[in-house]
Amino acid sequence: MGRWRRGGAPPAVEEQAEFSILGFEGAPHDTAVFPWRGDGAASALDEPVATTAVVATRPWATEVGLLLARVVLGVTAILGGARTLFDLPRGHADGTAATRALLGGYGFAPAGGLTTALGWAEIVAGLLVVLGVLASFAASALVAVHLVAMCLTLPAAWAAGAVGPAEAPVFGLALSALVVLSGPGRISGDADRAWYRAQTPVGVSCMIIGVGTGLTVLLFMRG
Repeated sequence: MGRWRRGGAPPAVEEQAEFSILGFEGAPHDTAVFPWRGDGAASALDEPVATTAVVATRPWATEVGLLLARVVLGVTAILGGARTLFDLPRGHADGTAATRALLGGYGFAPAGGLTTALGWAEIVAGLLVVLGVLASFAASALVAVHLVAMCLTLPAAWAAGAVGPAEAPVFGLALSALVVLSGPGRISGDADRAWYRAQTPVGVSCMIIGVGTGLTVLLFMRG
């Protein structure tokens, strides 16, 4: 605070207004120093504050890994569908009959209609997954296919103490679930689409659809 000369009178109120208050010159009601004290003056606290949003991006190595997972899953599905419908690439023209007999042996009916639906579902879904177009939706169909296959082969594999019969369906189910939940990545046709930017709800919804479809086939299409 300010000091005055010995023996003199205390300074007037006007002089005290010149003293330094918390390092500022002027009285507490001085709007030049304390703008928020003024009557009707715009408050400094009312000014808009610039905010920054932190956007999390995956490393490019992760994007390449998702691309490889998509290609492996999609190409495998396409080859499976071609073998089911046309017995390709071997070309013996008995793929449909073999698949129909396999499904009939597990008690599915109608085996012919399910065989056709299975083959085209694998081909179309596999192609979309490879391209990364509606990848989570397409991979949900592969979740249903591999879930059914796993549920059919796992009991026999468990009883025999062997891994082989259920190994491929388990691997396919895990890879399909990865694409459904993680999305196709930035190296895809889905990049920067609306559903790509909302991957969490889209992925969870597609996973529920895939599992629900597989369970429906198992519960209601077997004799």
